[in-house]
Amino acid sequence: MSMAGGASEPAITEEIGELSRFAGDVNVVVSPDALCLWASDPQLRAGAALLDAFVADDADAVNALLATSAAGPKWVRLRGADDAARWVCALSMPRAGGGWLLQLRDSHQLDPTVHGATPAAGLDPVTGVADREQVLNEVAWLLSATPRTGKEIAVASCDFDDFAFVNEEYGREAGDEVLRIVTGRISDALRSGDLVARLDDDQLLVVLRGVHHLRGAIRVANKIRTAVEDPIPMPFGDIVQTVSIGVTLISRGESVDSVLERAEGAMAMAKDAGRNRVMSSPPI
Repeated sequence: MSMAGGASEPAITEEIGELSRFAGDVNVVVSPDALCLWASDPQLRAGAALLDAFVADDADAVNALLATSAAGPKWVRLRGADDAARWVCALSMPRAGGGWLLQLRDSHQLDPTVHGATPAAGLDPVTGVADREQVLNEVAWLLSATPRTGKEIAVASCDFDDFAFVNEEYGREAGDEVLRIVTGRISDALRSGDLVARLDDDQLLVVLRGVHHLRGAIRVANKIRTAVEDPIPMPFGDIVQTVSIGVTLISRGESVDSVLERAEGAMAMAKDAGRNRVMSSPPI
């Protein structure tokens, strides 16, 4: 792929190598003035304005990706060679030397006609949040592309306490409703750019972008924990559902499995310590 003038510095070459190791649909290096320096898709021409590659109505969403910290996911429409468009899920990360790294993931739902529509690909059918595949892809991308910006990225493994009792006592429909309400409360407690996903039956994974240190991630996790424990009104009476949370920071270049192992290990310690609490790896 070609690069725009002045874009052949070693830093970009290194970043392109890192991006190419991750199997994203389209990877893009963007300059500080929002020009495409390099892309894995020839439709995004080197030297062209990034906005030119997208449907004009999605300009605000694209501009929101060009933030001072990690941003997304945003659903935007990428223009094709014949001016057709396809939905992509966009994530961004500021480059240490200025500009951004973008990843555009194909939604596999080629419907360019409905502005503002949210493709269902990558979403959990019960809760409506990201599913396991989407969040693990995001963690993998963050591990490969995270620049050194002075901020950290954390993941929090959130496991429902005694959730089997809800399903056994009140039925699967009640359990699904509790899942939806708890996931909604966690989403409301997060900042823009953070992500909550359903990793397993009663386990959620939260990606916290742009925290300053592990203590900051623990504070956010405790905010999540206290938001969840408020009684949930149900037709048969209130349910008090709690979560045990394990938090860890990610390190550039490590594996997804090692991140999950630390987060889930800390979550297990929270369970062993009495549940409805936050533990970290390493412990603080």
